[in-house]
Amino acid sequence: MALIRFIIIAVGVYYILKWILKAIFPFLVQKTFSKMQEQAKQQQNQQTKKEGEITIDKTSGKKGDPNKKDVGDYVDYEELD
Repeated sequence: MALIRFIIIAVGVYYILKWILKAIFPFLVQKTFSKMQEQAKQQQNQQTKKEGEITIDKTSGKKGDPNKKDVGDYVDYEELD
């Protein structure tokens, strides 16, 4: 008796979740796509420049480890007698 009751409840829960997901999923997809479109429009508006506008992008000269000195290869010489 308990097994039949469990199967009926499991099937009921399955169909209820299936119905809920069918109702909610299109709404979530539409909301996600609209957010992505809005972000793309904002990025495009930020990247467009007016004619004659000058922009200088400064890059910092310090990249990587500040203690690392990039002066070339180290060569160890031996003394000859």
